[in-house]
Amino acid sequence: MKLSAIALAFSAALACAACSQDKNGAASAPAASATTNKIDVASSVSAAESLPVDADTAAKGPYLFDLLQRPDFSAAFAKLSGASDLPDWTRQGGTSAPAQHVVVSGKSMLVASGCKPHDCPGERIVLLYDEKTHDLWGVFAKRTGEAPVDVGDTRNDQLSWLGGPDEGVKVLLKRKLYSPE
Repeated sequence: MKLSAIALAFSAALACAACSQDKNGAASAPAASATTNKIDVASSVSAAESLPVDADTAAKGPYLFDLLQRPDFSAAFAKLSGASDLPDWTRQGGTSAPAQHVVVSGKSMLVASGCKPHDCPGERIVLLYDEKTHDLWGVFAKRTGEAPVDVGDTRNDQLSWLGGPDEGVKVLLKRKLYSPE
């Protein structure tokens, strides 16, 4: 009788753990607050580089996979210059975290990121999307050498800019690429 009670408790614990995971298998986190990051990339590149990004206050949005299912986002992604050269996993969203709502030059936008399943250090993508104008910019990073010691090590990455971002947007995308949270 004691063994069946232990088995029942173990089964319940497994069921609770399974229910608390998202569709990508990651444990669910408590909901973030609804405030938005404010990033003014129009002022200057050096000013944009010094702005802090507070992940705890970022409003969380949909996953890259979910965005790619939306007709507006998928159409913008299909038209994105450079997207046709990207690996197939980028069209499905890969492994990702929730997108973040940010304010760029007074406009509310989404920053979404993903990486190659089972090889996040090897291939990564970050996209900035304006939901009102459907403009989309991004950066794709491919590791060309040995793995870096830390996330911010850019020496062995080949960067491909997507959609012709200006210098301020490049700073934002690069910061999200190398300092995801």
